[in-house]
Amino acid sequence: MERERMDFHQALEFLAQRAGVELKLNINNNIKSNKSNNKASLYDIMSLASRYFENNLKSDGTAQAYLARRNLNLNQAAKFNLGWAPRAWDGLLKFLSSRGVSEAQALSAGLIIASERGGFYDRFRGRIMFPVKDISGRVIAFGGRLVDGEGAKYINSPEGEIYSKRSNLYLIDQAKNFMKTCGRAILVEGYMDALRLHLNGFNETVASLGTSLTEEQARLIKRFCDTCYICYDSDEAGQEAALRGMYILQSCGLDVRVVKIAVGKDPDELLSSPDGVNLFNQALSNAQPLVLHHLAAIKKYLNDANKRRFGVESLLNGLAQLEPIDIAPYLYNLTGALNLNPENLWHEIKTRKRKRHTPEPQNLNSLNNDNNNLNNFNELECALLALLWHSQELRRSIIDENINIIDENMDLNKLLELIDPEHEDIADMLAAILTEGPDILEERWLSLNETHYLSLISRGDEFLRNIPNSISDIKAKFDAICSVLKARKLTKRFNELKLKLNSGSATPDELMEYCAAAAKIKS
Repeated sequence: MERERMDFHQALEFLAQRAGVELKLNINNNIKSNKSNNKASLYDIMSLASRYFENNLKSDGTAQAYLARRNLNLNQAAKFNLGWAPRAWDGLLKFLSSRGVSEAQALSAGLIIASERGGFYDRFRGRIMFPVKDISGRVIAFGGRLVDGEGAKYINSPEGEIYSKRSNLYLIDQAKNFMKTCGRAILVEGYMDALRLHLNGFNETVASLGTSLTEEQARLIKRFCDTCYICYDSDEAGQEAALRGMYILQSCGLDVRVVKIAVGKDPDELLSSPDGVNLFNQALSNAQPLVLHHLAAIKKYLNDANKRRFGVESLLNGLAQLEPIDIAPYLYNLTGALNLNPENLWHEIKTRKRKRHTPEPQNLNSLNNDNNNLNNFNELECALLALLWHSQELRRSIIDENINIIDENMDLNKLLELIDPEHEDIADMLAAILTEGPDILEERWLSLNETHYLSLISRGDEFLRNIPNSISDIKAKFDAICSVLKARKLTKRFNELKLKLNSGSATPDELMEYCAAAAKIKS
């Protein structure tokens, strides 16, 4: 798509054309704003903030004492550009202002927060600062760890123009070449886990920015290696996150292994102990592949008559996401544990494959195979779900009338009107995302082993990747998709009225509606 060099207007027309809808809209030419310059200035601002935090760390005794308790000295901290955010409410704000950075720019970078009483204050205060860098080594976000007192243990930069947590990994800039050299990545949860592994020679380590691993992060790992060792916390929540992440990684073509370490320990704690490096190397050597790990995870359910069905369904639904070649080496382990012969096992897996199967996401070039098939718009609806799922700012702009990042006052009812009435599951899911939020929904779906809705999100993500690069940010993508869905709705209604008109069954009101729709389509 990049080689087609389309602007927003051209890309929007391209999207509609491929979807089989005639779309003639007045696009504001100012939409081609100087975004590249804005991004460049944001990178500069984040770099300034990082140097400010680093300098503070060199002179703050409280911060240095905390690092000492975590077995980190200043030289080690400097290797990862760690810093310190003072407790003052506006220390960073004043520093940035002295360097010519406006409040609006600092706000756009996610470094300050607007006060309800007016004015601004620093987002990070009294925290050890972990800069998050993109693959090129540019600072794009921060994570702040509270040292003492009340408050969230960690707070992180909000997503924005240069930062998307689902598309980045902590320390990817330092780890990428080592991943290439050794052919593997080690994936952990936390900043400190990743730092400790690097300091002990495991330089191929990266950390997910949250426990919910995404397909974008999996593809980023796949760019540099073919094997991923996933090492999340040994508590139950950590292992559940590891299991979900394994399927995402596996689907992206990685050979995935799960690393188990001593109960109650995380990688940072283990490697801080005597002989920690040897113990971690042993854990890597004993890492289990996806199928065997899942089988071990449900063993407690298989041995309980009341919970056996849940365990079996969990495993079979997982296996249904894999290719036969990934299952075959463990066939006898599976048949023995499930008390099924191979033929019956394959039958059960194939049955679940059919139940969970949805058509593969179409790229833009394939959407015009049948211009009259309005079901092609499933991908657009899924893409709308994906945008709302990942963007808190977009959700808030729809729920809260005082927040407007979109061009018009779009509320839940207006969005639901854009969804094809036949797609009730998508409409229900859209309403749930806006009213309950992704975190609650994901926890509920996973507890019920419900993967259908998450597959719709994944399908939407895939479609969004096919949208031309000129539609770059979330707002532009949202506007483009809503525009085409509106045109779809108008076209469908126009065709319905046309049939009525041709059959002589149209009412006077429907005739007027037909004329109005025709005028809109031709305008």
